[in-house]
Amino acid sequence: MERDQLTALLTLLRVSGMGPARIRTAVSAYKTPLGVLDAPFNDLCRLEGIDLKLARSIKDGPPSSSVSEEIDRTRDLGATILTLWDKGYPPLLKKIYDAPILLYVRGAVASLENDSVAVVGTRKPTPYGTKIATELAQGLASSGLTVVSGLASGIDTHAHKGALSVKGGTVAVLGSGIDIIYPSANRKMTGQIEESGAIISEFPLGAKPDAPNFPKRNRIISGLSHATVVVEAGNRSGAILTALDAVDQDRDVFAVPGRLTDPKSLGCLRLIRNGAIPYHSVQHLLDILNPRLGRPLKPIQKEMDLHLTKEESALFKKISGDPKHVDDIVAEVDSDPSTVLTLLLDLELKGAVVQLSGKQYVRA
Repeated sequence: MERDQLTALLTLLRVSGMGPARIRTAVSAYKTPLGVLDAPFNDLCRLEGIDLKLARSIKDGPPSSSVSEEIDRTRDLGATILTLWDKGYPPLLKKIYDAPILLYVRGAVASLENDSVAVVGTRKPTPYGTKIATELAQGLASSGLTVVSGLASGIDTHAHKGALSVKGGTVAVLGSGIDIIYPSANRKMTGQIEESGAIISEFPLGAKPDAPNFPKRNRIISGLSHATVVVEAGNRSGAILTALDAVDQDRDVFAVPGRLTDPKSLGCLRLIRNGAIPYHSVQHLLDILNPRLGRPLKPIQKEMDLHLTKEESALFKKISGDPKHVDDIVAEVDSDPSTVLTLLLDLELKGAVVQLSGKQYVRA
């Protein structure tokens, strides 16, 4: 957006009572933010949601110099202000009903258009949760997806680090201005994130990480993503709120099953009881999401060294992707039934074949 229009938009956002919904209505009526500021007073009063008091506040507005200063400070940080009307605005985020009017972005703006999955959870994970979050993020990033999280301590941090460890893309959504990194322990990591991903916020520069900001930013985490995966969460975890935002946005929610007696798993178990998809592997998640990705993933044929013996290899060649009864397998090989059953068991243990019901076997 051109500077004069951006200045007008920031001016509207600073008008008390002029929230995103009213700004969208006004810009729709007058085509541009500057058009709203230049509109006749009486015409403004006729717009839905704008009364005499609010129209007067729009006309008075904050000093343009303070708005211009914010734009300059943003650019001094090497950051960008991306608006709802800009071409590079995240397409998935634009689809939610309360999409932010603008985003402050540090890093690769283009990364916001990538297919993404959110990984969230408790700030105090167990070793199990840490392991799952790291491996999940590594798998997603290695597959070409961007990992979205909130830069918080715990699961969020491990999700970002997991993606970075395989040189993948990750996006951190802040509950503060992009010039205030919280927690400060993650300040160094933000430099790495900016290389292939982005640090973003809808809050203006200087905004502190106040508690009310975090539930609000959660809708952006889920809104950027095709799905949200909750790794570990207590009953009152903010990660649960992110999952509920994803449901409202008609996005998939996955939850990692945990021990029934572990307080850190109570939130995930409750999500599963209420319809969340139990997470058990990256591939399973990708299989579900692939049809709706902007850039569907191509299947990767992996060659596995199964370390089969000569006898096992000969039997393995008789088994295909179609179920075959054990009696038919015995009939095709020159060996007795007990030897065939022993070899089939060895192949199962090596992950080469799978036994189905009715004593049928297929290749794994």
